[in-house]
Amino acid sequence: MVETKTKGVPFLEGTIINLCPPNTEHINLYTKWMNSPQIRKYARYEFPQNVEEVKKMFEPKQERVSSEIFFEIWHRDDEKPIGYTGLIRIRWFDRSAFLFYLIGEKDYWGKGHATEAARLVVEYGFNELNLHKINAGIFAPNQSSVRVVEKNDFKHELTLKKEIYIDGEHVDALKYSILRKEWQAIKSEE
Repeated sequence: MVETKTKGVPFLEGTIINLCPPNTEHINLYTKWMNSPQIRKYARYEFPQNVEEVKKMFEPKQERVSSEIFFEIWHRDDEKPIGYTGLIRIRWFDRSAFLFYLIGEKDYWGKGHATEAARLVVEYGFNELNLHKINAGIFAPNQSSVRVVEKNDFKHELTLKKEIYIDGEHVDALKYSILRKEWQAIKSEE
């Protein structure tokens, strides 16, 4: 277990998790997650990641306008980082982005943490960033990820047959999305 020194400062608060700004003091933890065989299979970290390479991924880019937003997922009760999430490939003119999430601590898999993290990011994307559409890409064998987006009301848009090579076979890549107006209609019914 990698020891965390600095407690996360919530940017978005949930019920079981908070989303906090990424913390470079936890870069060893991120590197551990990215090199985990179970995680990199679906996250597509095909090559070994070292601390310096991972640190560069989380450093601010020299772009005029950022095209990605990262959050550290903090477990509220246990007060520790358990993964990361955010939006990438943000196209501000089109008002669209791709959702990503990773629960790196295996003890927290299958307990709703990724679902809540995705919900918080979607709410942030629509309410605060004024996005029109949020997309997600999932590989068909990763049924846990399929459940996360479906619980967050994403709709299946497209299947790319035998697109990705995982565990010795080509598998389908699934594309999901949710439009802001669909999301607002669902929220108004709750």
